[in-house]
Amino acid sequence: MKKVQAIPMVERLGLGEDIPCDIDLYEQRRMAGSFLQSPVGTPGGALQYVTGKPSKAPLPRKLVLEESKIKRLSPQEQDGEAVLKGSKKATAEPIAGLGEKDVLPQAYQLSYRAVKVDYKGPLVVGLSPTAQEIPQSGQAAMSGPVKISFTSTDADGVTSTTEATGTFRLLIGYGTGRAAFSASDFTVDSGPDLPFAKLSWSRLGICAPRIVSSGQGGTSFTSADGGRVALIDPGTDPAATMAFESSQFAASERPGPPGSVGGVFAIQGNAASVMGVFLSKDSP
Repeated sequence: MKKVQAIPMVERLGLGEDIPCDIDLYEQRRMAGSFLQSPVGTPGGALQYVTGKPSKAPLPRKLVLEESKIKRLSPQEQDGEAVLKGSKKATAEPIAGLGEKDVLPQAYQLSYRAVKVDYKGPLVVGLSPTAQEIPQSGQAAMSGPVKISFTSTDADGVTSTTEATGTFRLLIGYGTGRAAFSASDFTVDSGPDLPFAKLSWSRLGICAPRIVSSGQGGTSFTSADGGRVALIDPGTDPAATMAFESSQFAASERPGPPGSVGGVFAIQGNAASVMGVFLSKDSP
């Protein structure tokens, strides 16, 4: 416990003893990532951090979720994609439009079984940078595609879901230990139009390779003309919960600062929710 309390960012983010900002955790298993876990047939989800080991491909061969280990992952051809299959009836299918084919970092739709319960959700995983590769000052801006799922329930109890693809930008301040995320330029893939044009998330924290909310920070939704959209906030939905879990990934040219970032997020209220997955392009 003393080791965790001695790390300033742990106290600032309220991460607790179970998830210390210790790069050794990621160096040991050589991968970092995040997963939005949802029981099949149940709305909403819980965010988890992910570690594991890559294969020589490199693709994941072992995933360590917070509550489960998925071993013996191996690629199998399915509709022209290298789908990963492993223990616990696990299947990881690449998410179209996120990541490069058959290399890390990568975004998957993961499904598996644990304690007789079937789970699914977006997973983003890649090679972790070392402690020496993460800058201690300066800043970086990373961007790329983001996919969101927006679900709302009207006054009559009718629920609708919109799937959309947009662009995200993550500004990482290494000197301050803070980051800011935004997503906009959405194109609706299915469902009704979105009631907002931009999603912003401020005061995210940097925890070794991770960029997380841990209950901190604030979100806002704005319209195309810049006006505020009161969609999910304490004033309109006091029971709303917000969680952001992401990782920086090692660049293709090493040693060097992280070259990409990716993760998942969930903003959940009583009448509306937004789930998202994002992954930037790798830069040397």
